[in-house]
Amino acid sequence: MESDTLQSLTFRDAVAEDTDALTALARKTFTDKFGHLYNPEDLAAFLDESHSPEVYKAWLGDPDVLVRVCETDDGALKAYLLCSPLSLPAPDPKVGAVELKRVYVDNSLQGRGIGSRFIDEALAWARGRGAPEMYLSVYSGNLGAQRLYDRLGWEKVAEFLFPVGRHRDLEYLLKLTL
Repeated sequence: MESDTLQSLTFRDAVAEDTDALTALARKTFTDKFGHLYNPEDLAAFLDESHSPEVYKAWLGDPDVLVRVCETDDGALKAYLLCSPLSLPAPDPKVGAVELKRVYVDNSLQGRGIGSRFIDEALAWARGRGAPEMYLSVYSGNLGAQRLYDRLGWEKVAEFLFPVGRHRDLEYLLKLTL
């Protein structure tokens, strides 16, 4: 996907040189949104396991993974999108199903349509791959995201427990037929 600008923000494919900034953004946005749910040790262990430079470097090097970023004029990353082949515990997924793994926007840019734009980009990516369906998980307590996905036609197909250290949260598995 090409770079383009919206409201002095640039949307582009992430590159290997973004690894450190992307890791920092991922850790910050996850903590801002969900950090209050976990004790500090569980949160730190989860961030070290799931939001490490090694994890993001591997995704950036994988041609089957889409990583897009939104940056400000000064080059600061403020939002990101991550899509991949399906890894969620989906019941009877179709061959070629994909996953909208992460859409996070820094609090400073909430409400500017960045998340919705990234969802559109994720769907275009999935359709371009010929994916028959796309899955995502959403925290059971994230009612705003659930309303958004419902408006966009996603349907709840399952529930599962999402581990963060010793803590387990109920996640809803949503599917969109493409």
